Amino acid sequence: MNALLQSVLDIVHQRSGPLTRELLLEPGEFGLGQVPSKSKPNSTTDMVCGYCATGCSLRVHLQDDVATNLTPATEYPVNLGMACPKGWEALTVLNSPERATTPLLRDEAGRLRPVPWEQAISTFVDRFGQIQAEHGAESVAFLSTGQMPTEEMAFLGALAKFGMGMIHGDGNTRQCMATAVVAYKQAFGFDAPPYTYADFEESDVIVLVGSNLCLTHPIMWERVMRNPHSPEIIVIDPRMTETAMNATQHLALTPKSDQSMFYGIARILIEQGWVNSEYIDQSTTGFDEFAKFVTQFTDERVATESGLSVEQIHRFARTIHEGERVSFWW
Repeated sequence: MNALLQSVLDIVHQRSGPLTRELLLEPGEFGLGQVPSKSKPNSTTDMVCGYCATGCSLRVHLQDDVATNLTPATEYPVNLGMACPKGWEALTVLNSPERATTPLLRDEAGRLRPVPWEQAISTFVDRFGQIQAEHGAESVAFLSTGQMPTEEMAFLGALAKFGMGMIHGDGNTRQCMATAVVAYKQAFGFDAPPYTYADFEESDVIVLVGSNLCLTHPIMWERVMRNPHSPEIIVIDPRMTETAMNATQHLALTPKSDQSMFYGIARILIEQGWVNSEYIDQSTTGFDEFAKFVTQFTDERVATESGLSVEQIHRFARTIHEGERVSFWW
């Protein structure tokens, strides 16, 4: 009986856990609504989420200049008050036990050990110098990320070339985007996509090429879901992705055959007269050569190379023709 009574008392008189006053909600100020009293910020600052290139704005809650929480910025035109799971967890890495907070150098046994910054930098420079002394200046190179500001990129180039004597350097911006930039300039006359995020919500036909927005850019997919026009969503991807599962047309073509397919679509649009001749005459060059070039991409050739049926190819072309606001995303 005493044991049962003690169990009841332990439940009624809880001896661990947060105090009641810590569970109270208070006005959060800074437009945050109500927040737990223990996490009420005394200031906020805005940041751009660094997980992907969507560019969402997150409002960081600060207590004595320490980041304690965050909320998506409601007035920001990119995410419109939304955040994906990656954005919500943007602060988690700050206190992660796996976060590197000091340089690590392998010892003789091959284990990584913390070392002072001075030792790490000295070791780095000495080893690069030894490699260059033995094998020449061309034996080392650098590859930069595309997430660096312009000023840091310029500094890296100067440091590598003039400080360390490097000859070769490259960046992810060229490895990843150089071909796209050339294609943009040839097709549109400038090196940027001809759309804005608002077009996700305004298009009645949305073509997604090799893109799994549901997972890779959830905020963009949320904007597609806000579209009031019940758009035709066409996913061109060999994979059955989450986005493809939600498409109205999934063109699961053979890998690396997308260019052939697009040339075939262009041929159909031209042959059927589904092009704006007045716009072409006024705003394009080389169209006659292009029209002649795509004649070789017949239905049979495109179907063979892409693995799609002729019916799928023609349905895609007709959907483009019948759409009033068609946008392509890749």
